[in-house]
Amino acid sequence: MVRTELERRLEAAEKQMLGLQDEIENMKAKLAEMQDEQEIPEFPIFKGSEAYFFCDAKLDVRRTAFPASRTNHVSMDFNAFRTSEYAQEFANKCKLIAMLLHCKWHIDRNFVPDWNNCDDKFTVWYNHVDNEWVIDIQEVHEMPSVYFSTAEAAQKAAEWLNKHWKEYGNG
Repeated sequence: MVRTELERRLEAAEKQMLGLQDEIENMKAKLAEMQDEQEIPEFPIFKGSEAYFFCDAKLDVRRTAFPASRTNHVSMDFNAFRTSEYAQEFANKCKLIAMLLHCKWHIDRNFVPDWNNCDDKFTVWYNHVDNEWVIDIQEVHEMPSVYFSTAEAAQKAAEWLNKHWKEYGNG
């Protein structure tokens, strides 16, 4: 092999190595970005005798497992959790939704917010600083909530929730 041929091959190898180093750095950067993104897993599917927690009809948290001989997989329709803490949080949120809907149905049953106009829509939320339910106004941004037609109706719901929230094991 002649010197010029060797130099040419060395130069080509160095270019290739630089290209690979750039590619390696790009892949490392993409991998770092992906590690920052948290994937949302599918709902758990429990197999065999694997223990899990669920909420019963009264929204009490229970622990159970299927017999090892059972071959079916169980997802419990989004009501099965790997920890009792997750199951308890689910139960508390279900109680909250039930209480809010109870207020809605008895105070302002027929109100359906019209998001095509800018009229005020009233909702209630829990203020953790003051430890009480308070009203809020929404005009054009729908949030996952229960809406009332007037501030008075929302205030009545907030007062009812303030009276009964802790009574039902919350707070």
